[in-house]
Amino acid sequence: MKLILSGLHPDADLDALRERMSHFGPVLGVEVIRDGDPDRPWFVVEMGVSVADATEIARRIDGIYYKDRTLHARIMLHG
Repeated sequence: MKLILSGLHPDADLDALRERMSHFGPVLGVEVIRDGDPDRPWFVVEMGVSVADATEIARRIDGIYYKDRTLHARIMLHG
């Protein structure tokens, strides 16, 4: 299941993101999408979890204030 994270700093450390997300479940991959506004990239985190678990992870992360930014998390239903 893929989660889309926004609100992270454009220079976010992908290895650190992978490590932090691994607390919620197995991380299969992390990708940065810089199309559009390069100061506001999306981070796609593919996790080996169910839709229900991904929904709960997104709910827990969404709205967290981290390093002077508010994070947003959604699950990607397609892709």
